[in-house]
Amino acid sequence: MDKQDILERVAFYREAPAELQASILARARYVKLAQGDRLFSEGEAPIPVAVVGSGSIRVFRIGSTGREITLYHVRGQQSSLVSMLSVLLGRPLIATAQAEVATEAVLLPAAALREWVSTSEAMRRFIFETMNQALVDVTSLLEDVAFRTIESRLAVLLLQHADMARVISMRHEDIAAELGTAREVVSRVLETFERRGAVRRSRGRIEIRDDALLRQLS
Repeated sequence: MDKQDILERVAFYREAPAELQASILARARYVKLAQGDRLFSEGEAPIPVAVVGSGSIRVFRIGSTGREITLYHVRGQQSSLVSMLSVLLGRPLIATAQAEVATEAVLLPAAALREWVSTSEAMRRFIFETMNQALVDVTSLLEDVAFRTIESRLAVLLLQHADMARVISMRHEDIAAELGTAREVVSRVLETFERRGAVRRSRGRIEIRDDALLRQLS
């Protein structure tokens, strides 16, 4: 992909007049992130806003104990509300973003984004849609943390992340970061799932053995 390929997938570019399209294309910058690369870190000054073409970016907070919790994910044709608000309000970033897999994106300069927001209805709509999606994701997270057990949340995560072979290739610490809990808690619950026949564990992977039981646990 190149930056034009990515931009043509998002409505704010497709719906823009030719002159605005030319400005966006000229000022946008293509970037490719390897798995694990940081896009931005909590406390940094505003940086260019990324629009993802392919791949996935995890946006998360790090607590005083060093424990992480995922707020939401940014995938194809999406952007991060955290970086948008940082740019539009001129405030430091309130979370950290990291590529979960190899990710291609375009970066929109802060000054240019503020300019386009003031002149383009399509750009404003894109920002409101980003706000809506982030609100849904964070509200769901709060509901999970407040009202669901760690066993239920872990079962849901396993079902969601399983590939066609019913295998989840995630480390226990990565699962813990996703759920906002300790690695030891994840290991203990997985051990319980394995004893009940729902999963089978091996180094760096978890295999679902009983879908129906895992759904029941979720």
